[in-house]
Amino acid sequence: MAMAEPNPSLNNPYREPEWHYATNLEGELDYEKVEAGRRTFTGELQTIPVPQRAQLSLVELNEFAAREYGNHLVNVLRQEIRTWRNAGYPNTTRMTRELLHFWFKNKERDFTQSLFFAQQEAIETAIYLNEVAEKSNVGQRLLSDLEKAQIETERLPRIAYKMATGAGKTVVMGALIVYHFFNRREYRNDVRFADNFLIVTPGITIRDRLAALRVDNRTGVEAQDYYYTRTLVPSTWRGELHQLNAKLVIVNYQQLQAHTLQGNKRSPFDGKIGENGRKVEAREDAAQVLKRVMGKFRPDSRLLVINDEAHHCYSPRYDQRVAEGEDAKRENERAAVWFNGLREIAKRYKIRSIYDLSATPLLLNRVRLRSVQIVSVGRDRFRPHRSD
Repeated sequence: MAMAEPNPSLNNPYREPEWHYATNLEGELDYEKVEAGRRTFTGELQTIPVPQRAQLSLVELNEFAAREYGNHLVNVLRQEIRTWRNAGYPNTTRMTRELLHFWFKNKERDFTQSLFFAQQEAIETAIYLNEVAEKSNVGQRLLSDLEKAQIETERLPRIAYKMATGAGKTVVMGALIVYHFFNRREYRNDVRFADNFLIVTPGITIRDRLAALRVDNRTGVEAQDYYYTRTLVPSTWRGELHQLNAKLVIVNYQQLQAHTLQGNKRSPFDGKIGENGRKVEAREDAAQVLKRVMGKFRPDSRLLVINDEAHHCYSPRYDQRVAEGEDAKRENERAAVWFNGLREIAKRYKIRSIYDLSATPLLLNRVRLRSVQIVSVGRDRFRPHRSD
């Protein structure tokens, strides 16, 4: 298939990608030549290891990638989820099936409220790994591969969802909260579903924007939360959502940093000169930080953590190769606050999954995001018009 002129809008955003741009020997996209099928996931572009020939100006990278990366976790997972989707989402709870059909197979759903395929696949992936994968040999292998990879994350169960800017990460967050919330209400003893929810953001602006994930208790069209405006909950379930706000905390990662203690909480040594010649400041310990941030959650309860713009959260390596310059040093210090906060949270709560949502899963100065990337929206995706 040849295109008359370059056009970045290649695929329908509401369906799985059906086309991709061809790739030359240098790994560059040729926007004048389109190939059938979805691009095979490779993690990053690879140059095809074949010799240059005068009569060959273009080689389709996807054919090589399919052979070399066909068994990659992401590609196997995509195939398993496609099969599961086409079968009508078997091996899930009744509540889960009702939600999946309401979101993705509801013929009465207004077209303007349809979810993008990028959102659909992210939601399906989280649910498949939580409920379905353990029931098949292929799924068990995928879970085993994830567990092995998470050893490098200091056993934090982090999974990265790489979604292009504008793909709608906030809607995905809302759907995953709804999924856990209603399943937890229906199946109280099922450990797969979270009691409480923590969303961590890189700053105050994003934190405030995510207030749309708090239930707006106003009635009718006045409600402005995403559960209503994005039709994430059937109207007959809306009345049960009023309990969600008590189970949800949204913070910017700076709130996980220890504060200086004031008043009668100060240490007798506070203000004295320490061995390093500096004044001693009494600061919160980890337990005090979490009580301040998450005090309304019962310790040892089941917790779902969602990191927004999660490429800012990693375990830094303070060496010359990585921490070059003041900017990198400050970035490492900020990342350490976020990452160490997660480690302390994991010691006090039962965390089955930490969902890392980001458009940028690779970090500055060659430090990789310490989570396992399982969803990737490729460059052949049509860029959606809304940025929620």
